[in-house]
Amino acid sequence: EKELEDFHRTDVEVPATLTVDGKILREVGVHFRGMSSYMMVGTGHKRSLNLSLDFVHEDQNLLGHRTLNLLNAHEDASFLRSALFSRAAQDTIATPRVNFVRVVINGENWGGYASAEQFNKDFLKTRFGSARGARWKVPGSPGGRGSLAYLGDDPAAYRRAYEIKSKDDDASWAKLIRVCKLLDETPPEQLAAALAPHFDVDGALKFLALDV
Repeated sequence: EKELEDFHRTDVEVPATLTVDGKILREVGVHFRGMSSYMMVGTGHKRSLNLSLDFVHEDQNLLGHRTLNLLNAHEDASFLRSALFSRAAQDTIATPRVNFVRVVINGENWGGYASAEQFNKDFLKTRFGSARGARWKVPGSPGGRGSLAYLGDDPAAYRRAYEIKSKDDDASWAKLIRVCKLLDETPPEQLAAALAPHFDVDGALKFLALDV
């Protein structure tokens, strides 16, 4: 736990051996994940975990998954919110699948976790038929500002609000900035037509409805 705390919010992974239903996966990388799910839970209590199964061995996976996001549900006493949303949204929008696991670390029972699918190339390929495309992550509270607000034409402003998870190239940032600018500067009566070539309006509305 002390090692995981020391390396939180760095790119250092703590090596571990993972056993799942008798299957052994060696040299798996582990780190504490999250913002509020980390800061709001003190030392000695259950924190959220990220496991990189391909940390050392590129072809190592579990049921086709190379990453496990284990969520502690620190603000959800029911422990069901992530799984229920995932199930309700699956048939409408591309949504990470969620199940439940019991975690034991060095013989100590850390209890139940919600295991959420990683938003990575594997996710893109199963949902959209291709692993190509830019992916961003918005930092969690209190730093999250990924509202598609137009912040000017300089990519530096967007780099402070978004973390690109795919190839970091100028073309990807330019596309993001173009959509933000269209949302900000296009007259309402022209917005649907202007956005159509660049933005899945129908998909976004479905996402917002489900999220609310």
